[in-house]
Amino acid sequence: NIAWAKELMQALRALGISWNGAVSTLIVNHLDLLDDMRQAGCQSLFIGFETVRQSSLLNVSKFQNRTEYYQRLVHEIHQREIMINASFVFGFDHDTPDVFRSTLNWLVENRIETFSGHILTPYPGTKLYTRLQREERITRHDPELYNTARVVFEPAQMSMDQLQQGYEWLLRKFYSLPCII
Repeated sequence: NIAWAKELMQALRALGISWNGAVSTLIVNHLDLLDDMRQAGCQSLFIGFETVRQSSLLNVSKFQNRTEYYQRLVHEIHQREIMINASFVFGFDHDTPDVFRSTLNWLVENRIETFSGHILTPYPGTKLYTRLQREERITRHDPELYNTARVVFEPAQMSMDQLQQGYEWLLRKFYSLPCII
């Protein structure tokens, strides 16, 4: 609700505080709201980019995310001196082992300040869980492993080990001193 968000920005601006928030990638269509957010004290935005692969976005019906405008979105946010916490998920059916290197390159090229990585997790009761169970791809049933940091299913185009190791590699590389510099 853009009108409500604009009213909220006016109220926050009056408070003179700094704050962080979360938005969808569709904020790229509301640059005036981004201006209002910055003027209201926004310092950082969490954004679920999900993946750098459009085929994966389409496969999971994430139609609002379009990889072709990710760079413009990042530019517009950074131009307003707002930091980005980019959230990505790994293990989509279109993901191959090179998705980790591609994502790291994108994060570095776009000077993303913080990154939240997640392994695709098919929670019981979801359509994803039902589909993967029907395909006999659920491999682990311990609820403690369903935390977005552990692989609990057989990925389509890489092994479980490749998914786990690639995820851990990306976190280490992104938060390494050479990458930060």
